[in-house]
Amino acid sequence: MEKGNRQVVVSALQFACTNDVPTNLATVERLVRAAHAKGANIILIQELFEGYYFCQAQREDFFRRAKPYNDHPTIKRNTC
Repeated sequence: MEKGNRQVVVSALQFACTNDVPTNLATVERLVRAAHAKGANIILIQELFEGYYFCQAQREDFFRRAKPYNDHPTIKRNTC
């Protein structure tokens, strides 16, 4: 590729989440890998993909899903 010529391929992911974090992580990883295999070099993952979209109601069980950024298991996950 010539200097100054760069192809950018963007992929936006959207999928139906379950209430099971490991299942959702496996799904997003599969979709990211598929997008990358098709040439995407910028991949956008939907917000709150670890489980159901819980922001519609203020429930105590939903608040327990929140984790601090530091030491968050999904953020620290390395699958390369």
